[in-house]
Order: sequence, then structure tokens, then C-alpha cells
Amino acid sequence: MLMMNGKAKRSVSLFLVLLLIVSTVPALASQPAATFEEALFALKTPAQLGAESGEYAIHTGDSAYLPSLDREIIPFDMVIDIAYAPLSGEVESSDESVVTVADDGKMTAHAQGMATVTYHKSGGDEVYEITVSDDVPTELAKNYIYVLRNEFYTVQRSRLPKWNKYAKWYYNKKNEVGWCSVFTIYCANAAGANPIKQKTMDLDNIPATQFFAEGQVGSQYDGFMKMGRFSNVPKPGFLVIYADMKKAYRTTHIGSVVDVADMGDGLYAVTTIEGNMSSSVKSYCYLYDSNNQNYLVGSEGADKKLKLQNNMQELPKEDQVDPLVQYELHTDYWSVFGFCETWK
Repeated sequence: MLMMNGKAKRSVSLFLVLLLIVSTVPALASQPAATFEEALFALKTPAQLGAESGEYAIHTGDSAYLPSLDREIIPFDMVIDIAYAPLSGEVESSDESVVTVADDGKMTAHAQGMATVTYHKSGGDEVYEITVSDDVPTELAKNYIYVLRNEFYTVQRSRLPKWNKYAKWYYNKKNEVGWCSVFTIYCANAAGANPIKQKTMDLDNIPATQFFAEGQVGSQYDGFMKMGRFSNVPKPGFLVIYADMKKAYRTTHIGSVVDVADMGDGLYAVTTIEGNMSSSVKSYCYLYDSNNQNYLVGSEGADKKLKLQNNMQELPKEDQVDPLVQYELHTDYWSVFGFCETWK
């Protein structure tokens, strides 16, 4: 029998502990990757979700195809005119004052309310319960959220160079700068929206969904302020601009809202996806207090005594349930400046 002194025993014990740590690292590293891959596999377009549930919500004045047709989301810079053929069966709406349906399956929402749309086809009817509401994100905003999630799940929080695919797409030539705003532009285009330079905007003909092709966060803010669409209330598909309270700088970073839960009394649980955080694409969730006036700070006609205030805090531990989301705040000196209303 081999006998060991105390020093040898301690050395062996230390070796076994190190061996356990080393063997555990690959498993821990692969776990987030597997979770991201599962989330990406489970991700569905708005149309796919509607086809599964038999329910679909459309923004008033907007149009959408029958969910089962699952029309492809085409980036704006790749769009071509497509004439879809009429469907093989008849399509009807139970209330055409709420929603009408063309023979190619395109539904148009006219007024808030509910209606049933039925597609009579061989093999059985398809029935959809349609809700039309001003509070539902536009189709482009829904697509934008889908694209954001797709990018987040694909990148998997891996470190990206400044000269990444988002910067290459936007700048065309090498330009190693912050890319948080560029990320929103890339995703908006990929969702089928048309981001424009704010100087080219026609204030007399503002579309329901508008994004800006501005690489600087301050220029994004300027564009939404000109439209009168910068506020303190978050909604899915909106952009969120953060302020640096330490430097009293209002437009230090920009992200995108993908989910909002109204907690009452002006408090919201806000989930975002943001580019150029720790040189990657990350998702955050925090408790936001809309009761202060941060979004008015520095605006024309606002009280000059208004100062940026802290309006973010961590969610309770029991609500921190998504392993892919960061619940720790970005920093202790950032606050939400306001939200850019990309749709209205």
C-alpha cells in the first residue's frame, strides 16, 4: 500500500480539484452555446406564430398576408416587385369594416376591432381570428423584432471586431467606430424597412414605420424629435437611447426594445437587444421608471432646471429567469434618456 505524507496528500488533492475545474469548463462553455442554438431553432416569424395559433393582430391601417402563406421577410435593399397569384380558394372576412382580404391573401386593417378571416381551400378551411388595434406594432416593427432576436441568437454574445458585418454593410469602406446605431439600421433594413437620412425626411408625409440611417446616436434623436416621436413610454420595436449621467450626455448609446411588461405606476420591465455592448450583441432586461422627465432634458421649451435622473434598476431575482438575458445594469451611471417611436 502506497503511503503519502501530508504535503503529498495536499498536492494530490489540489491536482484533483484543478482537474475537476478544467474538465467542467468545456461543459460550462457549451451550455450557453446550446441554449442560444435552441432559441434560434425555436424562433418563428410573426406569420409562423399566427399560423400555429390561428390568431393574428394587425396595426390599424397596415396590411399583412394570411399567416399560412408565410411570405419571406426581404431586406429593403433587396426588394423587388412581386405579384402574387390569386389563391386557389375563396377568402372572406366576417366584418369588412374591420379587415378586408384580397384574392392573393393580403389582409388590410381598416378599423379597430375583431373579425374572422376564413380561407376556403381544398382539404379544409383555414380560420383566423384577426384583431385590429392602434396598439399593435406594425408589420415592419414585428419583423424588426424578429431580425433582432435572430442576430442575437446567431452572434451568441461572441466578441466582434469594430469592422464587423454591420459596419461593412453600412459604411462600405473600413471605418472602425462605435456601431450601436449601425446595428439598428442593419436590422431595420433586414426587416424590410427603409431607413433614411433625417435631412431627407418629408414631415408632411411621415410613414407609420420610420427608421433613420444615422450612424450617430445624436442624429437618430434629432430625427425622431423632428417627427415628434420621442417619448418616455416604451413599446416593442421602439429604439431606446441611454444617457450618461456622469457626463450629463444625453445620447451615449442606442438599443432596441423587444419586449415590455407594464408593472403599474409608470414602471415597466423592458427587454432590449443592443449592438456594440462589450463588443458584441447583448440582451438586457431592467425595471424602468417613466415618471421622471429625462426625455425632455435639453429639448426646446423644456424647463432648463431639468436634469438627467436615474430611472433604471434591476428586476427582483425571482424575475431573472432567462439565461440569455443580462439583468445586471449596463453601468451605475447610465439612465434611459427616452424612446424613439419607430411606429405609430
